[in-house]
Amino acid sequence: MSDAGVDDSTVAPLCGRLRENWWRLALIAATLVMAAFAWYEPLVAVFTVIPVLTWCCGLARSDRTGLVVGAILLALAAWILLPRDLGLSGQWVPSVFDGCLFLPILTAVICLVGIRGERSRGLPAIGFCAFAVAGLALGGYTAVWYSEGDTGNEGVWPGPSGLRVVEGEREGGSGGFSRQLDATGDRAPERMRDYLSSRGFSSQGNDSPSICRVNGVVLTYKVCAVVEDISPTMVRVSWWI
Repeated sequence: MSDAGVDDSTVAPLCGRLRENWWRLALIAATLVMAAFAWYEPLVAVFTVIPVLTWCCGLARSDRTGLVVGAILLALAAWILLPRDLGLSGQWVPSVFDGCLFLPILTAVICLVGIRGERSRGLPAIGFCAFAVAGLALGGYTAVWYSEGDTGNEGVWPGPSGLRVVEGEREGGSGGFSRQLDATGDRAPERMRDYLSSRGFSSQGNDSPSICRVNGVVLTYKVCAVVEDISPTMVRVSWWI
């Protein structure tokens, strides 16, 4: 009578495949973790994951080339996702438009170099074209969305930890829609200003109450906010694009 445990003939091949493909699993896991923390921008998160998944699950064949190209794609994904994960900003941080339009181009160049000399060039070429078209479509959709004034989190929401933050109503105007939040807690006005300053917002001068930051590397756009002190323990922030 055979043992009730798992058959060794099944476990051994599975373990062998896992050892052979460890780098694929590691690259995919790292990319998914970064995307999960940037999920407040779902379009950017999903779109940035696609190149790594496509390479690791379909295009990569040899381990050496696969790992090198995969690591480059992972670095490209990290350049887009990590600043969002960490709340960083600046003109070196790609905007959503940079990601949509330039990520497909860079991905195509990197992957084509990686698969050079291998067979089945037709399918990867079709895939790269489809990815580029998807990027153009996503970029166009996002441009329309932004032109309508549908303001996202933009480094303001959810505010600094330790404060109680409540989102207010959206307000419409000639320039689109602005968002608003109220934050309460110890030294709320000071902490909110420090929070926004750490995310790249700065005064515009000329006695303007607005503080602004520029997002993006090539295709940039400006986000502005107004911080209004309600009391020593309460502050109201309105922001728009």
